[in-house]
Amino acid sequence: MIIKPVRGKQIYDPDNGDYLPVDGRNVEFNQYWARRLTNNDVEEVTNIKVKQEKR
Repeated sequence: MIIKPVRGKQIYDPDNGDYLPVDGRNVEFNQYWARRLTNNDVEEVTNIKVKQEKR
């Protein structure tokens, strides 16, 4: 699942040992991220823009 921090928050990613980027990151959903979602610290990214290459 891809999540990103809500505006104004800096959320630590324990699996990578750094903070989530503003644009979001693909993470493995577990109890840690479930708590972050419940506390409204992060939000799931559902609208992903795919950049297409010109041919």
